[in-house]
Amino acid sequence: MANLIRLDLLLTRFMAGIAAIAVIAMMLTVASDAFARQVFNTRVPFVSVIVANYFMVAIAFLPLALAEAQDRHISVDLVYGRLPPLAQRFVALGIHVLAALTCAGLTWTMWDEAMRRYTNGSVAVEDGVSMAIWQGYFLLPAGFALLALTYLLRVFLGLIGAAQAREPLIPDTDDIPTETN
Repeated sequence: MANLIRLDLLLTRFMAGIAAIAVIAMMLTVASDAFARQVFNTRVPFVSVIVANYFMVAIAFLPLALAEAQDRHISVDLVYGRLPPLAQRFVALGIHVLAALTCAGLTWTMWDEAMRRYTNGSVAVEDGVSMAIWQGYFLLPAGFALLALTYLLRVFLGLIGAAQAREPLIPDTDDIPTETN
């Protein structure tokens, strides 16, 4: 069980790392375009295409599983907190199953769309020049597939009665005990 959690967290952190790199790359790309416009009165080609089709998609969809692992997705606990522990376990299990199925369906649909874009050679045209953008379409199914796997891990943990099924897989830094001198 611990190995499954470690594997999921390794993949989750890897995807979040790619998203963090995308944030930095987007910042540098946009800043270089702004600098080129102000200093050289020219622009870096395809900045808007790259930002919209690669960086923004990576930033939005790759860290979805990290948000779930940290238990940071939006939740409303009006009724859940008042349920007895056994009912809370069943509700959490049902929600995780539904979320896993939803994410798996989104992964399937987005994979199909990505393959269609790949097959057709999807491009964006800027100033009469084409740039391939089909690669960015594969970021969405990657993000949702990892999120589905994280929810499936939660389902598995819930079925065996592990406490991690209802707790963050990655604790907040405030929750980690530290030594004081």
